[in-house]
Amino acid sequence: MIPRSYTIPTPYIVGPVHCYSVELDGELTLFDCGPPTAACRRFLESHIDLPSLKNLIITHGHIDHWGQLQWLAEQGVRVFLPRADYLKIVHWEERRAALGRLAEEVGFPPGWRRRLDAAWVEDSIYRRLPPGCQIVEESLPARFGITVHPCAGHSVSDLVYEGDGWIVSGDTLLDGIFPSPVLDVVPEGTARFDNYTAWCESLVRLAALDGCTVLPGHRDGGRVQDLLLGWLSTLLVRAERFLPLRDMELLPVLDRLLEGRISGPVHIYLKASEVVFLRAFLAEPERLRNALMRAGLYPLVATDFERIFPRE
Repeated sequence: MIPRSYTIPTPYIVGPVHCYSVELDGELTLFDCGPPTAACRRFLESHIDLPSLKNLIITHGHIDHWGQLQWLAEQGVRVFLPRADYLKIVHWEERRAALGRLAEEVGFPPGWRRRLDAAWVEDSIYRRLPPGCQIVEESLPARFGITVHPCAGHSVSDLVYEGDGWIVSGDTLLDGIFPSPVLDVVPEGTARFDNYTAWCESLVRLAALDGCTVLPGHRDGGRVQDLLLGWLSTLLVRAERFLPLRDMELLPVLDRLLEGRISGPVHIYLKASEVVFLRAFLAEPERLRNALMRAGLYPLVATDFERIFPRE
């Protein structure tokens, strides 16, 4: 049975988010739960049989995907979090300080550290674990018949859930949206998370799921390969445009790229995350080329790839 889809409005630039419900071994289960808004809560109350809901499984800890987590846990729903998100909550204060240091390390001036910290405090809605919370990778029952694929890259915690011919893919596979890898620290400590290396490995795992019905976090699904090629096409276009800017300081680069269209600190941080990711890619394009070869995708992008990064 393919999970049922629900489309919930969000106040964020990404637009509506999708959640999915399905019975797993006779237990009504929800994948993701929408943003922390009153409208979302009303939507869930009117569209989900909440008294029968047993489980909530989170794809990754971004606010539009887990905003009602605490509320549902308080209703007695068993919550399964990716290990990385579990650790983010446990080490929230340490991570907050580490993010501030990381922001300065990649080029934000000290004044920006305070602006970003205020935004993180506002958006970090979970500073304690919800009641009964469990870790997906350790506690998801085998009887559910779900295979868990770690696909970090967009975030440090992305998990893709494979059922019988379908995958709930969160933000790893999106049609027409470039899910920029977010600058973050490793969940176990304060070092910078290497999202470029993580994305290369995740791409290989995702390519192996071609043929499954994609149930994405936003917009429409599609073939796994086509969605990956769309992401790669956007990445190569942006990398080529970024080449002349690669050695500029961060804020002047952001001014050139954003042209005043976005001013909020969180959105600027997300664009800065993309800049850092592009720099890592341009510094080591062979890592992605090798991943594409392992995934069987390189022949499909070789012309554009080799125009930007000719073989020696």
